Amino acid sequence: MILAFAPVALAVVVLAEPQLFLPWLAISGGYLLLVAVDGLLLPRRGSVEVSRALPNEIGVGSPFQMRLSITNNGGARVSGRIYDILPEAFEGPREALSFSVGDDETETWTLDYEAMDRGEFGLGAVTVVTPGPLRLMRRIMRLNAPGTVAVIPGVEILRSNELILKAARDADAGITRARGVGRGGEFESLAPYVPGDPPQSVDWKAYARTGQLAVRRYIPERRRHVMLACDAGRLMGTRVDGQRKVDLALASMSRLAAAALQRGDLVGLMIFDGEVRTLIPPRAGSGQLARIVRASLGVKATHAETSFTPAFGQMNYALGRRSLVVLATDFDNEAQGWELQRNIAQITRKHVALVAAMRDPVFHATVGAEVKGTSDAYRQLAALTLLEERQTILSRIHAGGVYTIDAEPHELTGPLLNMYGRIVTGGKL
Repeated sequence: MILAFAPVALAVVVLAEPQLFLPWLAISGGYLLLVAVDGLLLPRRGSVEVSRALPNEIGVGSPFQMRLSITNNGGARVSGRIYDILPEAFEGPREALSFSVGDDETETWTLDYEAMDRGEFGLGAVTVVTPGPLRLMRRIMRLNAPGTVAVIPGVEILRSNELILKAARDADAGITRARGVGRGGEFESLAPYVPGDPPQSVDWKAYARTGQLAVRRYIPERRRHVMLACDAGRLMGTRVDGQRKVDLALASMSRLAAAALQRGDLVGLMIFDGEVRTLIPPRAGSGQLARIVRASLGVKATHAETSFTPAFGQMNYALGRRSLVVLATDFDNEAQGWELQRNIAQITRKHVALVAAMRDPVFHATVGAEVKGTSDAYRQLAALTLLEERQTILSRIHAGGVYTIDAEPHELTGPLLNMYGRIVTGGKL
């Protein structure tokens, strides 16, 4: 740095003392020679390579590692810094990386990140800055280091049979498998008649053969149809602990899809906001879980308002038989609640419905906070009013024969699986 400013400073002195022109010329020439030498000693383009390694698929909010490596293909030691441009959705280290590698050496960094948004992210070139030995010149190189990672809510369940089995166990937790006399479903066995059994359940053919009264026992029908409907509108795009509500809902629904498919049900998925973004009809089989989990990858986050009417109309048309419709949504005013109530009432004419309302944790946090002034009191009153409106709307929906859950986004999976178990073992499908 001093060498760079020395000729300029001397040039100012030469203006006042012309006899110093020759010394200034000599110093400037020497400086230019040093600059030329430093430039000649800079690493050549192509002497270093940068590569990166990423997982192909990760879950939203799940930690993952990226390995970045630089290799020296030249003959002399190369040092400098690497600058990488990462997507805003990645939370983790972003500072420049210093390196110094000799001939045929490789330096590697393992960096920890979390991806907080759904989508497919492509990473491209990095900037490598290498100074010369005298630090008078530096070479700036853009080196291609491609990498792609798909961030998908709930994708972890595709890689773990244990997670699938756990989801199925959670669906059965605390639920006794329903067996009934004279009920719809699959025939299980004959049982001796006991007083109190409905007369219509008596198997008269068995009585004719054995001379003893017996009743037919049933278990709930398998291969039920389950349609998962996820609201991706404006309210579901808000963040809770860094993650969007819609992504948390999709992750919980992935667990529910795994449990239902494991039990032999047919499962589908609809994602919608002001219009239907994706619709997968109910099907069975292991491949259906992968289709459901990865379907959200093509749905971009928008700020569109939710419209239940066109989405439910299209879904109702796609469902050929009585199904369990599981809706994950949110609402922040009574008008939206009325629209939801009106549309879900139409669904229950043919199907069994479960509404999972994703409550923002800020409501209960505000209600439980200490009141230190007038503004805190008004804020607490507003939170109480909104909670009361939500409860009123959910109570009306529940009174119409709809199953309801009101849970915070991070706590949705357990109640959702448990309620699914209660519904399917209740013999209403």
